[in-house]
Amino acid sequence: MIIRWWRAVAGSEEVLRQYADHLERTTFVEMAELPGHLGASLAVKVKGEDQELVVMSLWSDLASAGHFEKGAFDDAVVKPSTQKLLKSFDLKVAYFETVVATGKLADSP
Repeated sequence: MIIRWWRAVAGSEEVLRQYADHLERTTFVEMAELPGHLGASLAVKVKGEDQELVVMSLWSDLASAGHFEKGAFDDAVVKPSTQKLLKSFDLKVAYFETVVATGKLADSP
């Protein structure tokens, strides 16, 4: 299983709510239709006044994770409307190959 990892910073809780809503309504729906998609999540770490975000998606293999590829394999795909919303964001994503897992993750291909 491949973990695709991306980080960003929202400047406020309101921006966090807007971004979470955007993910639920569009990005996560679009991802769910792609072959090899196993799930996705948005997590937040409160750091002062900013909200540090991590978007993690799970894929059956590296080829499936590459559905997002527009340029280089590790280029982040960040829509212009999302760029305007967030305070900052990573231009690159990181991919991790799962070595061992437990629970439901262990049952994924």
